[in-house]
Amino acid sequence: MSYRKALLFQDSSVNFLKFISSCALLAITLAAPARTLSANELPNSDIESQVASTIRQHFETRVPESRVNVTVNPINRTLSLTPCQSALQIELPFSGGERVTAKVSCASPRPWSIFVTARVQQFIAVVTARRPITRDSRIGGDALALSEQNITRLSGGYYTRLQDVLGKTARVPIDNGEIITARVLEPSLAVRRGDRITLEVRKGALLIRTDAIALEDGRLNEQIDVQNRNSGRQVRGTVTAPGIVTLY
Repeated sequence: MSYRKALLFQDSSVNFLKFISSCALLAITLAAPARTLSANELPNSDIESQVASTIRQHFETRVPESRVNVTVNPINRTLSLTPCQSALQIELPFSGGERVTAKVSCASPRPWSIFVTARVQQFIAVVTARRPITRDSRIGGDALALSEQNITRLSGGYYTRLQDVLGKTARVPIDNGEIITARVLEPSLAVRRGDRITLEVRKGALLIRTDAIALEDGRLNEQIDVQNRNSGRQVRGTVTAPGIVTLY
């Protein structure tokens, strides 16, 4: 055999061996089972999504028609959680202001639980001051507006309807744009000193009404002195409605 033919034969043998090796590797690869993620194996991102959904539903139930933003802090990626074969149980044991902590638990096949924290913002239109309001002034409609605010920062006592604030008195000065809360208001006077009012006398099923003069300012459910206009007699009764004082 010539030298040239020997080289050609050697190259053909090497290529054939490479082809056989590639086919064997392909067969092994195809035979090996693929590692797929079952429907019951939840990546951390899916757990975070379920936590966000649970928190959002909780806050929307408490305040319907509000807009809720939930930002879940990422779960530690180094945690090795056993794939859960049952529905996750999510509880919200801790909630203070914008910070919420959710407890996520799995029952089977191997029980585990973790705590996931999140930041919540809940927006709704509340009553605010359209302009500065002075102390002891009676609040009218021109001083009020509805403005969307994050109520998770509020301790409560805010108003969502203008009519709930109209007519009340400012207990302290209120700044322009300030959220109107119960602590800055006091009920308006239902009876003012010198007003002509209706004096009601109730005795069982009997009700007697007569005219009287208020001798003091009075708010609802407060007791004040009044004077019967007919007899001139002074009595003490309870303010039960604007312009009405009742004796029981």
